Amino acid sequence: MRIGLFKGWVSTAALAAVIIGAGPALAQQQAPMLDDLVASGDLPPLEERLPSNPLVVEPVESIGTYGGTWRSALRGGLDNAWIARTVAYDGLVRYNREWDEIIPNLAESWEISEDSRTYTFKLREGLKWNNGTPFTSEDIAFAVELFSEPGYGVGSFIKSEQNPVSVEVIDDTTFSLVFEKPNGVILDELAGVGGLTLVSLSKDYCSQFYPKYNESAAEEAQAAGFQTWELWMEDRCGWATETIRWANPELPFMNAWMIEEPLTGTATRATFVRNPYYWKVDTEGNQLPYIDRLTMRVSDSVEEITLMALNGEIDFQDRHIATVINQPIFFDGQEQGDYRLGANIPSSMNTLILQFNLNHVDEKRRELFANKDFRIGVSHLLDREEIIDVVFTGQGEPFQAAPRPESPYYDEEMAKQYTEFDPDAAAAAFEAAGLVRNGEFYTFADGTPLNITIDMISTFRTEWVDMMELLQLQLGAGGLDIELNNIDRTLYYEKRPAGDFDAQIWQGDGGLDVVQEPRYYMPSGDESVWAYRWAQWYQGARPEIAEEPADWAREQMELMRTLQSEGDAAKRDELMKQILAIAKENFPVIGVSLPGNGYYIAKNNLRNVAEPMLHAYLFPTPGPYDPFQWYFAQE
Repeated sequence: MRIGLFKGWVSTAALAAVIIGAGPALAQQQAPMLDDLVASGDLPPLEERLPSNPLVVEPVESIGTYGGTWRSALRGGLDNAWIARTVAYDGLVRYNREWDEIIPNLAESWEISEDSRTYTFKLREGLKWNNGTPFTSEDIAFAVELFSEPGYGVGSFIKSEQNPVSVEVIDDTTFSLVFEKPNGVILDELAGVGGLTLVSLSKDYCSQFYPKYNESAAEEAQAAGFQTWELWMEDRCGWATETIRWANPELPFMNAWMIEEPLTGTATRATFVRNPYYWKVDTEGNQLPYIDRLTMRVSDSVEEITLMALNGEIDFQDRHIATVINQPIFFDGQEQGDYRLGANIPSSMNTLILQFNLNHVDEKRRELFANKDFRIGVSHLLDREEIIDVVFTGQGEPFQAAPRPESPYYDEEMAKQYTEFDPDAAAAAFEAAGLVRNGEFYTFADGTPLNITIDMISTFRTEWVDMMELLQLQLGAGGLDIELNNIDRTLYYEKRPAGDFDAQIWQGDGGLDVVQEPRYYMPSGDESVWAYRWAQWYQGARPEIAEEPADWAREQMELMRTLQSEGDAAKRDELMKQILAIAKENFPVIGVSLPGNGYYIAKNNLRNVAEPMLHAYLFPTPGPYDPFQWYFAQE
């Protein structure tokens, strides 16, 4: 048998010896908080709770000790991404800590057919949900079945109309994902943050809300106060919306910690407690996790969360508070707060991406924004060194939307093109784009004023306010009349389908996760704001607004479809390089600067925390660094 990895192949035997240990550890010990439950008979003994071959995890530094509460904070009741990154990273497979291989997790092994259509997984024998019911192949089949329902869920690859998937259950621990067409990238999806979808629904629990298995589900839903069974299912097995998934303590989980106090719209905190059926052990056979509980303060105030960290009331966090502005404050407060700063290497490749709307509903603006010369002119008007010095205290360097220097796809020419501050080159480019300088500002060729509005969300990145004010001044000095439109995030997203906006900004995703996050290199999805309607055409979604792309974008899309069906990693790399070469030539979006390293805050007694950490959402930091093996040193 061969097991597919992120890069290349490795035998099952070698993987077992190198990655997860040669077999189950001899000794088996549990957290003291579970002893009384076992003694009373309320909980089975450890050997009955663990699978026959638990995943053996090598600690980052040392074998840990049990106990303690990990304190962190959420920014409001919708801040579920922090939970996904800390609690929920446990899919069929996972990335290793170096982000260069896909390794076993709930699945101990897998086989891939020669045509890359069939992926057969072998689950660990004896896995159990946190309520003690078996986790089997039927749970996988149930998740795919339910997420395929028209009215339920998002389901990522499960709902793909371009390449539908089905499940063949072979036995309790063996099943196959069978795709209609070859799928060369499914393991990356399963190893990323979206991989939790497939292992999120217990058939034993969730089938009671599903009419196929409970003929009274519709009536029971109405009796419970829900108009449809789908709404009832969302409330109880909340994977259809981000806001519900952490709100039901009865929902079974396979993660190291399970819901204790749910995250609801009115919650002031959410808490999680250890899962007594967690299926991982350390190299001495101690059941993980080491830490007993997680508590997350829910606050709408970033200032409050920052103050908590300065006061030593947060044990580990980076989200929301680890900003450039806060870094000097946190650095000076380390001794008083009894914490340390560790390095995060961001996956993002840019501090800000400026996206002009190439699909604008106004024909005149569409023609201008789609003109490469116009975008070149804008780029040459940006004094990136000034922005870096003023906003980022000199950290970073001028950079376009391009893979990071650490990426195997790095292209220095692509990263640096048009980054020179050159007003004369900008003027020449604007003239080539058909603009006319009339007094202080440029106009269209017919004399119509050109006023450009750039949408932004200041609350998402505090440094964006300073960056955009400088950008407005710099572009204004070069003859572009710019208005900044600071709006709510909901409206920000709602404007995209209508197409009636000039430009929006966002951070530069896709610096390391180039293949998985190509939004700025090609119109790949809804986050490709610069060509939203082309992206709908590519996805086969929203036909009422979808538009056929320009030839170069269509070529990229064809290459990406070929890449996604290619089973050979080297060929996928070559195809991605071709996509990037087309992006380099057509220059669809404008970048500002390469981010400097970020940081996290960790209490001094928190151990087994890796440094540095690669930091990304698709590589949901700190999840791949195994927070379940973190522990508090006893003093």
